[in-house]
Amino acid sequence: RVLLFNRLGVGSSAKATTGQSGKVVIDEMEKLFLELDITPPYFLVAHSLGGVFANLYACTRPQNISGIIFVDSTHPLEIIKQKKFKSPLLLQLINDGVKNIEKLFDKYKFSEDECINETLAQIQNSNSFPDIPIAIVSGTKKMPFVPEESFDIHLSYQKMLLELSNYSARYLCEKSGHFPQITEPEIVVKAIKDIV
Repeated sequence: RVLLFNRLGVGSSAKATTGQSGKVVIDEMEKLFLELDITPPYFLVAHSLGGVFANLYACTRPQNISGIIFVDSTHPLEIIKQKKFKSPLLLQLINDGVKNIEKLFDKYKFSEDECINETLAQIQNSNSFPDIPIAIVSGTKKMPFVPEESFDIHLSYQKMLLELSNYSARYLCEKSGHFPQITEPEIVVKAIKDIV
């Protein structure tokens, strides 16, 4: 069975009405598992920021996890490093302007991004990552408008994800940026099958 879980505020899911820290997100996921009678153990496939939530889930519920496939996922420490990186002034102004406009409409008031520091603290205060099979699927093409230095940071933390477990494998997607599941889905499918 495959379950596609769109977190609150993502896709067609309802808008979040409380802060979306990692604990809130994985508790919501567990409620969905129970409601649909999907019993553990699970293989999680996590893209981008979803990798941080999969990481927290594995650390807090290791008995429920058989493996994780990280699809161009964010390493928790990468978030801290990227925050210290200063992008070019024009890009900063554009990003800040867009965020300020979004906040006027409260669209992201309770977003995962707004609660990310709380999520990082939850990971830091949880158990160690379990020694389970993991796959790291990494896009190797820089996305437009992403500064080179920021992309280099991302690539270095893709390698660091391998260190989470003694049972890790990396899959490089040479034709992909941040969305290998769209541009090279066959590699993502292979990674999932290998881990299962």
